[in-house]
Amino acid sequence: MDHERDGPTRALTGKVAAIPCATTACGEDLTGLIVEQGGRLALGASPARFEALDAKIDGREGTHCQPVDLDRPNSLREFFQIAFAQFERLDVIVLELAPSKRQRMTTEKAIDLGTRRLLHCLDAVLPYIDGDLHFICVAPASGPAAIPIATAFLAAKFATTQATAAPRIRMSIVSPPMESSVDELSLARTVVHLMKEARSPDILETVLAPPRKQRRLTRRPRLDATSKMSVQA
Repeated sequence: MDHERDGPTRALTGKVAAIPCATTACGEDLTGLIVEQGGRLALGASPARFEALDAKIDGREGTHCQPVDLDRPNSLREFFQIAFAQFERLDVIVLELAPSKRQRMTTEKAIDLGTRRLLHCLDAVLPYIDGDLHFICVAPASGPAAIPIATAFLAAKFATTQATAAPRIRMSIVSPPMESSVDELSLARTVVHLMKEARSPDILETVLAPPRKQRRLTRRPRLDATSKMSVQA
């Protein structure tokens, strides 16, 4: 217990994490937690928000930031190329797949957007990974669908390359609650907890809750299922 009184542990010392979209509320909390625990960071921001992020970082040691467009594969390739040149390794990637609150779209379009960003990101980072990589997706309840999609993509990718050994990729999905009020700091702490574990068993946690409007109107309310998964690919 003494170490808790002395300040935050440095459990992430030596690890390099890339956050391509670091300007969200969760991304900002996550940045602070990783720095507190000794991790180094490659941060990305949309061109419109890059200057604000760069000013906030202000030359902080062990932290590099650059503009990136998640919807342009070439921009993501450049992001990871520069990140690897800066730190010579990448251990963790944290990618938020949910569209911003300013982007109003149907569930189907949101899933399509998240899937494309995930595959663009995987394709862009693979040339720089020859060991273990932990890929953490912060995604809505539909996020777990990303795992079989990513698995199929990686299998096809490795089958067409001449690499003698494929990197080992561990993939975790963290789903925010369905309610409108989300504790972003709690979400960031969950991501950091996953980052600390070198290897974890497969975990499936499902939160079942009746829709708010029907809790008092029916005796047997419909149940919404929100899944949270930490799965090794």
